[in-house]
Amino acid sequence: MKQRRRRAAPYALAWSKLLRWVVPSLLVSALALAAWWVAARHGGPDATIELTNAQATSGPMRWRIEFEPGPEQPAAASPDPETLVRRIYAQLGQGERSQALATAASLAAQFPNFQLGQLLYADLLNISSRQPIHGEEIDEETRPSALKRLEELVLEAKRRLSPPEAHTLHGQIPAALTYIDPQQAYVAAVDASRSRLYWFANRTGHDGKPRLELLKETYVSVGINGVGKLKEGDGKTPLGVYFIQKNLPGATLPDLFGVGALTLNYPSAIDIMRNKTGSGIWLHGTPSAQYTRAPESTDGCVVLANPEMEKLLNLPGLRMTPVIIADKLEWAPAGGTASLYADFKPTLDQWLQARNGLDPEVLKQHYSSRFQREELDLDHWWPKLVKLSLGHYKNKPLQLVSVLRWQDAQDTLVVTMKDPNQKNLQAHQYLRTYWQKEGAAWKLIFEGPT
Repeated sequence: MKQRRRRAAPYALAWSKLLRWVVPSLLVSALALAAWWVAARHGGPDATIELTNAQATSGPMRWRIEFEPGPEQPAAASPDPETLVRRIYAQLGQGERSQALATAASLAAQFPNFQLGQLLYADLLNISSRQPIHGEEIDEETRPSALKRLEELVLEAKRRLSPPEAHTLHGQIPAALTYIDPQQAYVAAVDASRSRLYWFANRTGHDGKPRLELLKETYVSVGINGVGKLKEGDGKTPLGVYFIQKNLPGATLPDLFGVGALTLNYPSAIDIMRNKTGSGIWLHGTPSAQYTRAPESTDGCVVLANPEMEKLLNLPGLRMTPVIIADKLEWAPAGGTASLYADFKPTLDQWLQARNGLDPEVLKQHYSSRFQREELDLDHWWPKLVKLSLGHYKNKPLQLVSVLRWQDAQDTLVVTMKDPNQKNLQAHQYLRTYWQKEGAAWKLIFEGPT
């Protein structure tokens, strides 16, 4: 077994040597607990865990999963390491211990820069050995960072094992999605609490009822200090409704961003109104030395594995794609948001009609006294808004692209429209407005080009 470890798993051996002071490691404990959890879900037997009487009464507990000798197992292949991670835990939960070790070996070989996979393999090699490594010697300076990395990997394992099963999302959409037009090709949503990104293709018909097809569900990392960004450098990922602006290929970026990036419009208009600061919030790939990053490890961006990011970058027409970033996503049946849009639509129609009318007072009824754009109030912007809007009754009406709802301390609708009257491609073709409830009425707090 020792020769096999040196020959087949140099990365795994390195992990074992680094972490030998903490056997059983956090991941070994997680293996035992996850094996029980998977077995409970799928009805399989628990992995056999031995604990001696002496260990039960004194000193650090020595967990040991007994691996029975068996025939050579065929290599498990998968384009996605997460599939193999789940298979390992399921095999342990079903008592298939030698198969779990074989799957871990395949995982480590196929994805050598996937650190969770390397550590899983190292732990399984170590606890299956007749002479496991139990040395505690490691310098005090290295111990805290090693323990922190272990905790990150355990959290990553838990997040990868706990996403909703695909069938539970059938017929469900993010509850923030109030209306989406067929011309909007995609919608994306991030659930930070689960470290998941959901990427949908829009199959909505001309009836306007959202019908989304889940193209991709994948693991992501967010800010090192979690979510709820307030200021530059706080290490948090912003929460809210954002939109993709640019597609940046990896060849134009430092290695930190992997195969490329999709930039987001943080800070949004409402972020600026709330005095939030910062910039450069992107969806991007991982450095070449890493397959993925810890669940909370970025400066505020949302980070995907390079193979997953590359698939997104190759999709056409990504600009203007809404990206909903939530601490915990709320889901609703596909038709479940229709009532809110029905409530808002008369207000929107009246505003659109007033924009093409001749009476500035009728138009102004739709604007809040809290209106703000570029840190200037409604009094400053009103003459320009009147000039751009009134008297253009011969123009084609604005085309509604999407209505998205964001609820925190305030209830906000983010409404994007396309202006079919713009012939110059360099001109602003889209208009974005933010609406909030004041009493029983929706009022405009922002209006401006995207």
